[in-house]
Amino acid sequence: MTVARVFLSGCALLLLLPRPALAQGMEVVGIRALGMGGAFVAVADDATATYWNPAGLVTGSLFSAVAELGRGDREITRAEAGGPGTLLASGAGTGTLVAVGTWPVGATFYRLSSASALVDTPTADGRPVRPGAFLDRLTTTHVGVNLLQTIVSGLHVGTTVKYVYGSAAFDAVQPVPGDPLGAAGDLPTRGSHRFDMDAGVIADFETVKLGLTVRNLFEPEFDTPVEGARMQLTRLARAGVAIRPANGLIVSLDADLTRTPDVTGEWRSLAAGAEQRFWQDRAAVRGGFRMSTTGETRPTVTTGGSLSLRSGIFADGYVALGLGAASSDSLGVGLRIVF
Repeated sequence: MTVARVFLSGCALLLLLPRPALAQGMEVVGIRALGMGGAFVAVADDATATYWNPAGLVTGSLFSAVAELGRGDREITRAEAGGPGTLLASGAGTGTLVAVGTWPVGATFYRLSSASALVDTPTADGRPVRPGAFLDRLTTTHVGVNLLQTIVSGLHVGTTVKYVYGSAAFDAVQPVPGDPLGAAGDLPTRGSHRFDMDAGVIADFETVKLGLTVRNLFEPEFDTPVEGARMQLTRLARAGVAIRPANGLIVSLDADLTRTPDVTGEWRSLAAGAEQRFWQDRAAVRGGFRMSTTGETRPTVTTGGSLSLRSGIFADGYVALGLGAASSDSLGVGLRIVF
């Protein structure tokens, strides 16, 4: 049996198991959130709360609406310790978010698209052989309704009940294509329909807010063209705290309670950020930092800002730059309305 057949036969067993989408750890929606490093679970005071923490709409403006576009790229190349060659992993993701929120309900539409390629150089009897590639592609469209309830003064819970349409593909190939990430993006997909739910809670003590959210509560699985092979969105739980030490200033800290599969290895986020509003709240600047507390740290710095175009209408933007060997870069722009 050839080395290629050994590689592909082993991969056939993996096809029978639900495969986590490797680029789902790359968040690309929520312009304010990502400008603050992704530390937003306890802030969540605009319409992006329908994604970041469903309970947050209670603590924001009477009415909020957002329309956003974002894109991210993640890549790592390194020589494996004690290994015969190099490991190359790359992923790309795009996001579109449109959301409206007003207490006690909200509505959201967002589409997340990702493709990833993992290339490895195995050995056979100590001899290097041709590398193989694991490719995947997943686009999910989420349409959700946000429901809110105040338990007692300052304690709020919320859920986003979602219909999700997923278009997924996964393949294991040998030899490696000339452009692995491009090959992943060209994979033929299969669509399937699922229902899912996000849930959150916020405790608001005026100067201090505490938040907890769980995303992809039912861990939906999506069919691929390979019979029996499925792609999965894994459950994510995140806790956060936000402090308002001065007028117009918010400082926040978030920590993942679960691990998320990622193209550069498992990801468990620890994020910190700040937002300062000025010019009578007509402008804001943001900054943040995030890293993984499992595996490689993969540190990333972020910055962003907002500018009022007219009363209650803001243009938002952010940029994130990865530090070190495992780069993680992203950017996004959006329009936000608050009253």
